[in-house]
Amino acid sequence: MTHRFVRTAEARPFGRFLASSLSSSIVDLAAFAALCALLEPAAGSTAAILAATVAARVLSSLCNYLINYFFVFHSRTRHGRSATLYTAVTVIKTAASAVLVAALAAVLPEAVPELGIKIPVDCLLFFVNYLAQKRFVY
Repeated sequence: MTHRFVRTAEARPFGRFLASSLSSSIVDLAAFAALCALLEPAAGSTAAILAATVAARVLSSLCNYLINYFFVFHSRTRHGRSATLYTAVTVIKTAASAVLVAALAAVLPEAVPELGIKIPVDCLLFFVNYLAQKRFVY
């Protein structure tokens, strides 16, 4: 009975991490769409997309950080330390995704679309990201 409880207790943070990631994705997409619509008339399509992408990602990352800090990991680490480490993990994860997708695209047949490479790479990095945040950030 105790062994089963330990497994369930360990699964809870991961489930909350998954929910946090999904909600942050929704924030990212909604902010991106709203900002594109708002900025495009004045700035043009390309500039609006670039600005909206960056602003939406910053907003969704802030939401993700706060949800993870308070509700996923129930952290008591100082915000300055955990926010800096969160940012570092996020930058490393993003760079790893770009490098791995580009490297695999270079060696796999051209018939394999980039999205078909990116999805499994990012799924793997999702688990690595969870472990890194659990161990080092919070």
